[in-house]
Amino acid sequence: MTKPHTRDLSAARPRGCANIHSIKPIPPQFSPEQIELFQKLVSAQEEEVFTTSRKVARLFGKRHDNVLAAIEKLECSKEFAKLNFEVCFENSELQNGKPLKYYNITKDGMVFLVMGFSGKKASQLKELYILAFNWAMGQLYEKQELQQLMHDFTKREAVSVSNGTFHGQGLARRRIEKRALCLEQAQLEARSQLSLELTGEDAA
Repeated sequence: MTKPHTRDLSAARPRGCANIHSIKPIPPQFSPEQIELFQKLVSAQEEEVFTTSRKVARLFGKRHDNVLAAIEKLECSKEFAKLNFEVCFENSELQNGKPLKYYNITKDGMVFLVMGFSGKKASQLKELYILAFNWAMGQLYEKQELQQLMHDFTKREAVSVSNGTFHGQGLARRRIEKRALCLEQAQLEARSQLSLELTGEDAA
């Protein structure tokens, strides 16, 4: 599967320019119950968001072998199938360790697959899946942005400490900057913790 498009965050704001009021934790758009459901529907790995054929089968109330058959009968190009449906296997204790087939599926693959699922409930579930994918991609972008902000912060903190080793104006300026930088660090850490909680990751 291909890597999702990522934004170049280096030009998001001028270097060395940090507005501490812009680094407040961003409240989630969805309820905890919705986020918990999104986490069950999609996963993120190596900057890519995907679901699985098993999850699709479970959500739409279909047998997994029928979903596998539907994927393999899709009238799409080989290139599209290669990019959006990754064949995987897992060992099953119930099958004496026999490897069982499933697919990792991108957002585009999921949309293509479920277009053939009909009914009012199916339409609602399609919308739910799209929301889950969009939410997960938003969390990846948030993570990238936080990494860029932390990188910028570390550089500015190092410069401030270095300048503060000198007497006179450098030391006086460091005293002023230290308070603002401490506040900014606390806000960045709060925002980072919120991101970890939303994605279900453990803080390292």
